[in-house]
Amino acid sequence: MSRGISLSENEIVSYLKKTSLPTILVEGRDELSVYTRYLESKINIEDVDVLPCQGRVTLLNVFDRREEFKHKKVVFVADKDMWFFVGIPQEKRYEEYIVFTDGYSLENDLYIESQFSQLLDKKEIIDFYKLIKELSIWFAFEVNRYIKTGSSQCNFDLHKICPNNVLDSEFKQKINFVNPPQELVDKIYSDYTRALRGKNLFQALLKFLSTQKHSNLGRENLLELGARFRNPRIELLVSKIVQKFQEYS
Repeated sequence: MSRGISLSENEIVSYLKKTSLPTILVEGRDELSVYTRYLESKINIEDVDVLPCQGRVTLLNVFDRREEFKHKKVVFVADKDMWFFVGIPQEKRYEEYIVFTDGYSLENDLYIESQFSQLLDKKEIIDFYKLIKELSIWFAFEVNRYIKTGSSQCNFDLHKICPNNVLDSEFKQKINFVNPPQELVDKIYSDYTRALRGKNLFQALLKFLSTQKHSNLGRENLLELGARFRNPRIELLVSKIVQKFQEYS
């Protein structure tokens, strides 16, 4: 069972007080699609309910109110986002109770490099990694800004960042870009499947799959492959969710 409508914080808490179903709370509709279509069968819990929140802020607010439904079987699943780089805050014991993705987001965990790289020819692979390097430079700038100020502006599509496979000069001017620490660029590039923003990672791959020979592949297809193929990161995520439910037994 799943709900395609993102409920408000109060609506979610009200629902959790009343339900008798084991419930997985996820951040949004993208996560909902993956969990309901591909992961519920792997979780193998009868009649599990998957509820999307209106983003991570709502999910964490509901988590803070968990005493209001403390006898219900509820598992929280969230993206690490920038906490991938700075660590998960310890004061609220998030890591003890919430299942976090291994990489930056669920999309990162669904990205299987060994499988997806086979979809590209030799020239495409070379160009793909050049694009990933450019994206790593931009994202290192945003990560560094977050480390220094606690805020970032990451919600940009690939065609805005690198319309011609290199960082766009007008875009750099718009975001007041300055060169980030090279160490941070290298960290993101060397671990790009986990550290680069997942949406941009899939956009980069799709840029090279949009040729005629791959015209039948889209983002949803790739997410499905990432969930259906053998994927250690997804297997780990599922095992953590199952373990959380078992703790209620």
